[in-house]
Amino acid sequence: MITARFKRKHDNIVFFKISGHAGYADPGFDIICSSVSSISYTIANGITEILYIEPEIKVDENQGLMSLDLSHNSLEEIEKSQVLMKTMLLGIKSLEQLYGDYIKVIEEEV
Repeated sequence: MITARFKRKHDNIVFFKISGHAGYADPGFDIICSSVSSISYTIANGITEILYIEPEIKVDENQGLMSLDLSHNSLEEIEKSQVLMKTMLLGIKSLEQLYGDYIKVIEEEV
């Protein structure tokens, strides 16, 4: 199962971590893993390449792990990133509604 953890600080999403494998299909054919990866990488690239914000990003493809941490960035950068971060949450929650046996979303306030 994929776990998608989102952390908010004062209603701003400042962190996400995607971990695990869906197990929906064989590697290379798993539409859930592919969808989560596409959403995650697109949002991370948008934050770094379009908004020019440098969050802390960690990736381990073997472990099925990606995290993006904005908690040490300025409030201005955090606020600037919210359209993308909230779009990420919306996309992942949509997958959870369709494939809840394979992906779980956890939201926390920090």
